[in-house]
Amino acid sequence: MAFVMFTRADNSPVAVNAAEIVHLAPVPTSGPAMGPSATGTRLVFRNQSHQDVLETVDVVVQRLAQHGH
Repeated sequence: MAFVMFTRADNSPVAVNAAEIVHLAPVPTSGPAMGPSATGTRLVFRNQSHQDVLETVDVVVQRLAQHGH
């Protein structure tokens, strides 16, 4: 299990299991799926839960690639 560190919208750290991520996209900035931050990335997991992080999609992809995912 490879945990990768990111930053929540409230600036607190969060470690996610990279193997559980099924897709990611920019955080929605409007509508019912809107996130707590206007920027960042929404990580969606196998169980269909999600975590919004402040890092951009490019940074998230780079960190995941460094961990072999």
